[in-house]
Amino acid sequence: MKIEGIGAVLFDAGNTLAHLDYAFIAEVLAEHGQRVSPEDLRLAEYGAKAAIDRQLAPEMAPPGSIEGLLWPDEEAARPSYFATVLHCLGIASAQAKPILAALRAHNQASCLWRVVEPDTAQVLAALRARGFTLAVISNSDGRIEADLERYGLRAHFAAVIDSHVVGLEKPDPAIFKLALERIGVRAEAALYVGDVYGIDIAGARRAGLRAVLMDPLDRYPGRLDCPRICRLAQLLELLPQQASQ
Repeated sequence: MKIEGIGAVLFDAGNTLAHLDYAFIAEVLAEHGQRVSPEDLRLAEYGAKAAIDRQLAPEMAPPGSIEGLLWPDEEAARPSYFATVLHCLGIASAQAKPILAALRAHNQASCLWRVVEPDTAQVLAALRARGFTLAVISNSDGRIEADLERYGLRAHFAAVIDSHVVGLEKPDPAIFKLALERIGVRAEAALYVGDVYGIDIAGARRAGLRAVLMDPLDRYPGRLDCPRICRLAQLLELLPQQASQ
């Protein structure tokens, strides 16, 4: 089924355009005596996504900064994203603490979301050739534009919105509306692609965009009411040969 009436495609960055370096993270865990495979990590990450979705469900209180969901907070009752990943791997909290500190330090030195699939640039180029305007909206720490430049992807995007820079975070509809203003596209003519339902799909829809979930292993938990793709190239199947003007 084609998604018609679209003139712009907006993307999340982490785990959509650039994926976690699971192999490197597995090496960090091994240094701390925890032997897991990159595939084990990918599966465990779905548990963290489910935890975020629960935190962001309409009946839940606002969680505060999404960045705060990634790393441990001694004052927060909720577990962090990476703590949940380690928990899903069966790693006890006492053993997880130094691992989390090491991962956080590595991420500060060089973003852990840094693996770009070989066909990503080609897919983006193909979408542009069809007439789609492309942009990025990322909950990031101020580095996403430079990261995209380093990955050779920045030139494909008419705008890059970094939450740290603009002072807004997904799922707040305001950050989606800001991106739409910058590229001059109406919400109903825009599609958003991201990997966390509660942040990306729900946030985009609240702003009036349609949305597609990136679900690489086709294992996303829960009953979902949105199109899903396992790889970026599937967008070329979902979208028509010509963007709507």
